[in-house]
Amino acid sequence: MEPLSDELRYQYTLLLEQAIIVLRMRIRYADSVTMAEVHDYLDSLHNIGAMLRGAGSWKIPENIDADLQRYDDKWLGAEDGATNRQGLFTLLQRIRDGEFDGDASA
Repeated sequence: MEPLSDELRYQYTLLLEQAIIVLRMRIRYADSVTMAEVHDYLDSLHNIGAMLRGAGSWKIPENIDADLQRYDDKWLGAEDGATNRQGLFTLLQRIRDGEFDGDASA
């Protein structure tokens, strides 16, 4: 596998950072979040570290993006009372569009 570009490393690292912040805030402010959703959320994110380390094989951006999109497809339309849910692939797209500058408070 060809090493990831610095830009891709930045994007996926920032995605992990922002995804953790989003879930932490949802829990802190008692947004509707079930264990099933937390499982799917983490399942969508767990291969990113291996990809960043260059594990190759299945762990490539296209497959990671598909995992993120699966979370969005399942949970973004859920009618379960959640008010602060954000899509993971959507979040990655916002990062790629330059909406974040890397500041953890963004």
